[in-house]
Parts: sequence; C-alpha cells; structure tokens
Amino acid sequence: MIVVVGGGLVAVMAARALLDEGNSVMLTTAHAEFGFPHGGCGFWDNTVLTWPLPTLDEAVAAQIDSMITCRSQWLVKRLVHRFTDAGGTTSTRVRLHRENGVLHATGTGTISLDDVHHVILADQDVGEPAPSAGDPLMSHTRPQRWYGAVVAGGSTVNAMLTGQRSDGTTEVWTTTAAELDAFSTATLETMTLLWDEGREPINAARCAQRAREAVHDLMASGRLGDA
Repeated sequence: MIVVVGGGLVAVMAARALLDEGNSVMLTTAHAEFGFPHGGCGFWDNTVLTWPLPTLDEAVAAQIDSMITCRSQWLVKRLVHRFTDAGGTTSTRVRLHRENGVLHATGTGTISLDDVHHVILADQDVGEPAPSAGDPLMSHTRPQRWYGAVVAGGSTVNAMLTGQRSDGTTEVWTTTAAELDAFSTATLETMTLLWDEGREPINAARCAQRAREAVHDLMASGRLGDA
C-alpha cells in the first residue's frame, strides 16, 4: 500500500492518480479533516485541465469563459469522496514517523502500517500541522509565496488575481501581502500558498496538473515497485 500525506488538492489528485494506476492507496492528514483548514487557490482554468467534478454546484463554483472560481475546500472534499468511492481509503488526525527504520503512527486517527510500502508527502500546497516521514512528491525550485483572501460580496477589490464565486464572495491572490490591507475590513478568510517564482500565476488546475505529472514521473522511475 502507498500512503499519500496531505489534506489539499495536490494530495488528493496524487492519491487518485496512484489509485488509477492499480495501486492500493491511503490518503492521510494530520488535520482534523480534508480540505479545511485550506490555503489552496480556488481558480481553475479549464484550458489547463478539465474541471474534475460533474457539476459546478459541488464546489460552490461560478464560471466565466474558461476560468472557474470555486470554494477550494469543497472541491477537495468532493474529490476525496470520489477517491474513496473508487476504492481508496483515508485517515485523518494521523502523523507518520520513523524510529530506527520502523514506521510508526501517532495521533487519534486509525491506520494499519502492516502493508505500507511507501509514504509520499504531497503537502506542497497546504502544509501539514505536523510533519510526517516520507518522500516529497515534488519540490519548488524557486518558491514564491502568494497571499489570498476571500472578500465579502459588494466589496471593491484590486489585486493581481480576482474571481467571483457563486456565493457572491470574491477570491483574490497577490504576491504582495500589503495589497490585501485595502479591503481587510471586508475580508472573511485569508490563505497563503507556495508556487514557483517565474511560472504562470497560481491556479488550482496547474497545481492539480503538476501533481499528476509528478505521479507519472514517479511511476516511470520504477521506485514504487509493487504497491
């Protein structure tokens, strides 16, 4: 069995890709639930990757042209549901560590380590509250921190990336934290996320695409063996 560690979009996309390759996969997080607390971007560009859910309603999403603005927490939750429906397993409130080469689990979550062959850390978009032992799925060459906010409907915002969700709120992202100060009184939620400097702007579809590409590279390398 392969254990994928992470509570965000990268983790669930990686876990599903591994599952689709015929592996036995468990998705775990030290958080109390998948998708929240969440720092992921809620902008999904259909020209990068096709929207992964049957409807927009499942993620409180709205679409203008090729860009979908969604509640990223609900996108992750629905993808976790689809992962388990396809045969994957999950566990929350669990952290994995090694002592003298032996894998152990701490926390209140339930997990059997008897047949675990690999642990993959897929928390590059949403950090775990406590680190687990394992191999990173991917790394950032030149990490750039993005700052996001969800702003109440009717507010005037000016930032690098903005999009209106179907619940009337506006999601904004910028690489300059001070830009969020202008509408702080109307801010309902704040997020942070790492992306590679010099790449195209942060986008949930690009995060998902990179996760799938990383799994493909991992499978092609032969390092997973029979899992």
